[in-house]
Amino acid sequence: MKYQDRFHQTDLSRRDVFRFTGIAGMAVAGSALLAACATPGAPGLAASAGSSPLLMDHLIANVPAFSSADRAFKAAAKALSASASFTSYDGDMQKALAQSLTFPSLSVAGVHSYLVADASIERYAKSLTDKKIAYQNLSNRLPWFAPTDPKFNGYFTGNVGGPFADEAYVVTKILLERGGGKGDLILLGGPKGGLSETARRFGAMKAISEYPNVKLVANAYTDWDTTKAQTALETLLPSNPNVKFVLCLNDGVGLGALAALKAARNSTALICGMDGDPGFLKLMSTEDRIVATSAGLIAFSGVLAAVRLFDHINGVQTNPLESFINTDSVIIDTPEAAAALLDLTGEDKPVLWDATKMSRHLNGDNWIVQHRCVIPNPAVSEWGPQGVNPTPQPAGWAWPESYQKALDSDGGLDALNALWDKKFKDPYASVREKAIVKKGALGALNA
Repeated sequence: MKYQDRFHQTDLSRRDVFRFTGIAGMAVAGSALLAACATPGAPGLAASAGSSPLLMDHLIANVPAFSSADRAFKAAAKALSASASFTSYDGDMQKALAQSLTFPSLSVAGVHSYLVADASIERYAKSLTDKKIAYQNLSNRLPWFAPTDPKFNGYFTGNVGGPFADEAYVVTKILLERGGGKGDLILLGGPKGGLSETARRFGAMKAISEYPNVKLVANAYTDWDTTKAQTALETLLPSNPNVKFVLCLNDGVGLGALAALKAARNSTALICGMDGDPGFLKLMSTEDRIVATSAGLIAFSGVLAAVRLFDHINGVQTNPLESFINTDSVIIDTPEAAAALLDLTGEDKPVLWDATKMSRHLNGDNWIVQHRCVIPNPAVSEWGPQGVNPTPQPAGWAWPESYQKALDSDGGLDALNALWDKKFKDPYASVREKAIVKKGALGALNA
């Protein structure tokens, strides 16, 4: 495929979405190309000669993690000779659903989104897949729910999530150890009931339980919104003037917490974040109170989403087990490690991960992955009595036939993960050598 320079980067407002309704789109044709090592799965549509399939990034504006993801998603689309647009639903699920209904008329071929309300994922996904639009989800992983369900017509390419509980456990322990293992703690979370929030809260609370001299004195949910986080902490500080730890479940929340502490002239409370956002990493070199973050690098998830959508559109059929992917987190617990990661992933740097090398459509079985990923079985690692989400398996529930067949195949998950390990090319050596905790977060709760 010839890489083209054209790249449409339209930021669509709500009015723009409706203004552009009816735009003629790019044609797609139906020749299937099976990548080596892939098994039969979703039907794809190969882009016709000269076309540039439109990929939509449907996230929330003004959330640092999503800004990083969108930048990387657009860069990956450009590298793959696709076009990309962004539209924000502002955390309003009714708006998100309404906007998704306009995507067919915009000739959108693939969508990547994070949904504030996990419970909306089925309706949202079906509105896209019914129109043969490929869909890749970020983080929303409902219990006992499968993207491979036949109702999605093979167009739900899957979920990508992080080691949310593991990374929160590790980072919280770093925070508490740095403060001597005792004192008052305020916890600032994200959207109440959201999958990533629930998992991070699980890991954080497990870590807190190991420190009997740490007292959780207040808690707030912030929807991952920096301004809401600042307002929440400003409200909580007057009644908790001696707070020693502000545990923030993502970096954007950490930025809001830092602003609130500065406004209150509090110079002693320690902060952590999670996500490895460039703005937060930059502050770690000047703010001693910021002790750690976990760089799951949602920006990489943006690249992976663009690649998976592009490959699907071009006929690549992946193993059904790959409908669930967990990405690792690099632990950043020193200013030097933060600077090293910023040197790799800062906003003034080229996007670190090469989408063209990750694409199976372009490389066949010579594809690589530039961030450690694990293919989980959520029914074992995440759901039920042993998982982060204890929701019991519904009576009579079963995996879709294609997923169960892949689970039962020779080697199953073990063989697939061995393949992904073989394909992993680690770009973070300069970061790990400057961190205290050099291993990633995946598996920390089971260590």
